Amino acid sequence: MRSRPTTVGAALSAAFGLVLLASGCSSTASGEQPAKNTQGSGTDKPVVLSLATPMGASDEFDAFLQNVRKLSHGSIQISVEFDAHHQEGPDFEEQLLNDLQAGRVDLAALGSRVFDIRRAPALGALTAPLLINSFDAEEKVLSAPVAQRMIREVDGGGLTGVGLLPGSLRRPFGAGTPLLGPQDYKGRTIGIQESKVADSTMRTLGAKPEWFGASSSVAGLDGFEQQIGSVNGSRYDEAGMIGTANVVLWPRPIVLVANTKAIERLNEDQRKLLQKAARQAVHSAGANLREQENKDLKGLCARGQKFAAASPAQLTALRKAVQPVYDRLSRDRRTKEYLDTVTATVREVPTEPSVSCKG
Repeated sequence: MRSRPTTVGAALSAAFGLVLLASGCSSTASGEQPAKNTQGSGTDKPVVLSLATPMGASDEFDAFLQNVRKLSHGSIQISVEFDAHHQEGPDFEEQLLNDLQAGRVDLAALGSRVFDIRRAPALGALTAPLLINSFDAEEKVLSAPVAQRMIREVDGGGLTGVGLLPGSLRRPFGAGTPLLGPQDYKGRTIGIQESKVADSTMRTLGAKPEWFGASSSVAGLDGFEQQIGSVNGSRYDEAGMIGTANVVLWPRPIVLVANTKAIERLNEDQRKLLQKAARQAVHSAGANLREQENKDLKGLCARGQKFAAASPAQLTALRKAVQPVYDRLSRDRRTKEYLDTVTATVREVPTEPSVSCKG
């Protein structure tokens, strides 16, 4: 997801002044208490659920909102707060999860990476380095039965998983020299966002990982991992870092997760409707991401962003170098099962063309 270079005041304005309703009906401020489920009460009052996200736009879950509107015929409305905790440090997604768990919001849309810290470590299989390296591969995994098993990993502690959606592809960018082979990472400070897998990968490659918040400055870093949209939206290209054209470190799948008490206010059919809306949104979300990445890439290229491609030998060496990360992930039985399934699922997916500013 692209990041918006806003001030704190502008972010708060966007969060509380702009509200999306999945039903397309009357608006509800994100701070209001959601309406109770009135189905069967003889009234037409819809159920209103609040959804918060640290992202600045709804590209990655817009299809979900549209599906809820269509499938519920307006009986379920979802109000959206953007930029939640967006500029509050590297643990912004963890802060949003705390809000969700405490019942301050009904739903959240955030990266799966935050769950690999302590809540659902098995979801680390989705961001294993160099495994899911294209939008096609991500769509195939999240459309497969394994995705419905993986979303259950977030259940518990006041949280209930709703669905998994494709997210942006994270690429390496290096200061001065690009991050191509494993030797390029050694001794360098690489900015990452909250993820145990990303942290482990950088340490395995001999780099020093430094967690940084969304839209934070990259000054002083020797490199970072980001999606094209964030580099464009935050104008990280102005730091002069060179992107690696043919390396996707991992995706950032989106987890749609609910506060358990909030979702229990819905009847069984409505709960199933939300899950169905998420399953049916996978392909459309992937298409939206492709379109948005192409737009952001054009913006970067217009400003002079440079890319370099890793050689076949460097790619082979990189895959070999991150094997210890897989070994550590595989110590957990469920994570290993997911890793094996995801690996088999993406094995035959063709490699996507490298990103490029040429032509």
